[in-house]
Amino acid sequence: MNIETSHLLNDVDFAWLEQLVRRAGEIALRHFRRTVIQRKADNTIVTAADGEIEHFLRAALASAYPQDTFLGEELSAQSGASGRAWAIDPIDGTSAYAAGLPVWAISVGLLINGEPVAGAVYLPLVDEYYSSDGHTARLNGVPIHVDDSGQINDETLLCVTSEAHRHYRIEFIGKTRAFGSSAAHICYVARGAAVAAVLGHQALWDIAGALPILRAAGGTMVCLQSGEPLSGVASWVDGHKSPYPLLASAPWAVPYFLDRVALLYRPKHPKES
Repeated sequence: MNIETSHLLNDVDFAWLEQLVRRAGEIALRHFRRTVIQRKADNTIVTAADGEIEHFLRAALASAYPQDTFLGEELSAQSGASGRAWAIDPIDGTSAYAAGLPVWAISVGLLINGEPVAGAVYLPLVDEYYSSDGHTARLNGVPIHVDDSGQINDETLLCVTSEAHRHYRIEFIGKTRAFGSSAAHICYVARGAAVAAVLGHQALWDIAGALPILRAAGGTMVCLQSGEPLSGVASWVDGHKSPYPLLASAPWAVPYFLDRVALLYRPKHPKES
């Protein structure tokens, strides 16, 4: 970590950020099982809670860090000159949230010069606050680490997308689960509950909060097609998604899943998207 990154990171009040994200969780809970879904132009769903939470988080962060850049799923980007950017997913797992199911999350990622370096992911219904300050990954203040057993058995958990049955052939002796939130899936890998997660094509705000947590916990994220480590996420700031599906994993398990998770379609090359 260079001097500029350290300076921009050290300027952030992570205790205050936790309080802010937890307050956003209170907003989500007020709407939970009381909200009506709508369809956006891209046919994905949105609720009133999504917009209210993003407005709340962006206003508070902009007041505290007025020179920063702000990105979010529901609001247009706001450029800043500090080199620091915040990527907000007000509700990651909106389908689960709208259905009244429990696994959805509020995600806030901190990027410095285009690289996700710190983040927060909060699951209000189970009161799980995952965080990284750029150094350590924690769950409710307690350090976490990816699975380091080196073993795959019939109880090993792989998180998958809800459409995994349409997009992948998975040969795996353990259990697969689609809980409904990519950010939660990544955090489950970070805490060692799941050994890996097949994530599909992700927008920057889908992973910006959880990726630093995964990395600080000893995990990695790779392109599922090639196995190459994820890079170049700064190019996603305009809302484009990753051109290839992604895999979050304990490092030792990456070769195992690259051999056993096959795409049933050809992903578009970045120039085709």
